[in-house]
Amino acid sequence: MVSFTSITQGVALVAIMMLSVSNAAPLLEEVTTDAVPHVDDSNFVKFDFPPIITTRTAPVKQPLFLGDLNAEVESIELNKNWYVKHNGNATLIDKRATDPETVAGLTMVVPANAPPVVTAASTAIVAATSAQITEFRHHAALSATTYCDSVVMSGLWTCTNCKKYVPDGKLIVTFNSAIREIGGYVLRSDNKKTIYLVFRGSHNWKNWVVNFDFIKTSYTPVSGATVHGGFYKAYKEVSSYFYAKLLAQHKAYPGYKVVVTGHSLGGAQALLATMDLYQRIATLNTSNLKLYSHGAPRVGNDQFAYYVDYTGLTIYRTVFDRDIVPHLPPQAFGFLHPGVEVWARTGTSAKICNPNIETKKCSNSIVPFTSFEDHRTYFTMEQGACI
Repeated sequence: MVSFTSITQGVALVAIMMLSVSNAAPLLEEVTTDAVPHVDDSNFVKFDFPPIITTRTAPVKQPLFLGDLNAEVESIELNKNWYVKHNGNATLIDKRATDPETVAGLTMVVPANAPPVVTAASTAIVAATSAQITEFRHHAALSATTYCDSVVMSGLWTCTNCKKYVPDGKLIVTFNSAIREIGGYVLRSDNKKTIYLVFRGSHNWKNWVVNFDFIKTSYTPVSGATVHGGFYKAYKEVSSYFYAKLLAQHKAYPGYKVVVTGHSLGGAQALLATMDLYQRIATLNTSNLKLYSHGAPRVGNDQFAYYVDYTGLTIYRTVFDRDIVPHLPPQAFGFLHPGVEVWARTGTSAKICNPNIETKKCSNSIVPFTSFEDHRTYFTMEQGACI
């Protein structure tokens, strides 16, 4: 029997051999074998990042839209009152229990008599078009491919969804951090004229959710902004694994869009990566840099959210039905989502919830009755399994 350790060492050895060959050739020379370079903790090369463009990191003094950090608290109180009046047991929500299990007062399993979901009537909430649904499913499919070891660990673009959604995809580099479980890849599609940066979520979602911490740290590029300390450390660690390759691709194909996407923890990494790319690469801007996240947790405080909004970049964050992860860390701890919320109640429809900062009118309206199970599938794309 071949051990997992021996397989990992073999993959690392192949990656090192490929990297040593590429060092003697131009950076963009195509790899002649089926697999592409894989970078991990054992073989990454320190990269000198482009300097921060200070004109792109100014703190926001007048936000385009003020977020409501009390939105979740108000919804929790309203829904718990409804629940109790309809013979629900609030003790199971207020205290951690096994049925339903709760995290930060949010349920992991929705009780049978939870309040019904009602979408608020608002001109700011519109139905997603069929073209938008197709676009969201496309990026959800890419996020799902990161759970394929054949893609992230072996560097092969051969999975079913790989060939279905980006049939001409050319993997440039794959990467994985053993310490913090951050994996992903850089992919180029000449047909779509797009360079993709895709991040994987945690392998053990439930353990990650149950042990979620809410500790913030300073977001060094922007004064007054803070972000989740663990997410930020993870991004700083893994960014050296892909940045040089992505930057080289952007320089070689300046007319291509750069699209960043990810599911779960990968969605948090995608947001931090999008900001980092915007802050360092002058030729990336609102016309060619986009972000699509799926089931992503909150990343930073209100000042961070206002800064992200002020960049004007296209940012969509999808929440499927009652998924618990987008509600963590809770707003009560000072966290706020930037980006346009796409609230998908089914796999084939969704509501676009404007403006670009979260409100209480869409998925925040259902707390604390959230679901871990709803974290598994986005736009019919199963996350966490290789298809």
